[in-house]
Amino acid sequence: MATPPHIQPDPDLQTGLQYLRAGWFDRAEPLFRSAYARHGDRPEILHYLAVCLSQRGALADAEVLWRKAIAKDPNEPMLSYNLGLAARRLGKLDEAAKRFRDTIRRAPTHIEARLALAGIHIDQQRFAAAERELSEVVGNLDRALEHADGAQLRPVQARSRNMLGHVLYRLGHYEPALEILELALRDAGEDTARRAQIQGDRALALGGMEHHDEAIAEAGKALTLAPENASLHHVLGFVLYFAGRVSDAIVPIQRALEIDPSFAPALKTLALAQTAAEKLDDAIDSLQRALRQNPRDRDAILQLSFVYIATDRFQEALDTLEPHLKAMPDDVRALNNQGLALRGLKRLDEARRALKRASRHATDDPMVLTNLGAVLVDLGRPAEARSLHEHALRGLPGDSRILTNYGICLVALGDRDRAREALDDALASNPANNVALAARAGLDA
Repeated sequence: MATPPHIQPDPDLQTGLQYLRAGWFDRAEPLFRSAYARHGDRPEILHYLAVCLSQRGALADAEVLWRKAIAKDPNEPMLSYNLGLAARRLGKLDEAAKRFRDTIRRAPTHIEARLALAGIHIDQQRFAAAERELSEVVGNLDRALEHADGAQLRPVQARSRNMLGHVLYRLGHYEPALEILELALRDAGEDTARRAQIQGDRALALGGMEHHDEAIAEAGKALTLAPENASLHHVLGFVLYFAGRVSDAIVPIQRALEIDPSFAPALKTLALAQTAAEKLDDAIDSLQRALRQNPRDRDAILQLSFVYIATDRFQEALDTLEPHLKAMPDDVRALNNQGLALRGLKRLDEARRALKRASRHATDDPMVLTNLGAVLVDLGRPAEARSLHEHALRGLPGDSRILTNYGICLVALGDRDRAREALDDALASNPANNVALAARAGLDA
């Protein structure tokens, strides 16, 4: 942002700018404060001072200054972009998205603002919106790369394709993700850090396609390039977990948390692996750590309530879900878990109401339907439950839990032959299903 031509250059402002460009923010800040004391709310001085404040972590104060600067110069894209960055770091994602959109409206070719907006969409799990934004960025950069001086854009194109590949993976479009990530590797050239990140996302996409050995190998290659990258250790643990190698998965995830103890996704994946390894107390500890960092983390709330239910700690499950359901009363998965916890406490009418509410919002969700059916059987209403279990089985035809609930329902209806068949199918799907084993033994007795 240039000094207006009719104002004589200020010595403090000039020297402060030199320090700013050199990265000496602590030296620049007092000079900008001196210039501010003389000239007041000039937008460029407010901006430079805000940059210094943000660099030393005083984000809230920097945000105030950028707002003042925008009030003075509302059409300057740099101001709205930097305010967006500050808002994002403060966790104000909606505000950040608004500021990045303002920047794009005033400067449609502002690539960094577009990538930042796509990043917000990813943070908010709005992956379709992120895909649209990133596809447009990648297309524009492809056209720019055709020009003689386009080679300088390859690093930003590598980053854009990397982000797009990750979004496609999150949308379940694994093959297109791999294609985009292969192009990203080409654009990355010898940038080791970027190549490692791309290979990490390739590992995730390969895992999504159930090419588990290739996914594990790709994650290993990524870690060879960046052995201290917490995200890549998490990727390796993640693909190992979904390859069924639960014990092997725990070690790299724990390594990710040694590098970055606040890495919430790693805490939640670790809890999944610990749950699968029947280390339920460890899983609870991991999820409680995640919630101490962010009490509104929906995935951690749902996981923790599920583990509490699995360990018959039903009241603790309800206590975990209560604040979340006050904020999001129609969250189907939370209502489902609430219904299971209430059933565990024998509060059957309340359980039925919670699961009925969930079923109104997710009319075809197999687990909600079968859990509602199980409660109806508990209430002595198996005739109503039967159709719910049959509907659930159309969605998940071989699921051991649904087959077990269906078999118990058929026992209550006196249809012993079909009940025996359903329970046998449940045990064929999962021989360790203790509820099915007990029901089958009771049927034989």
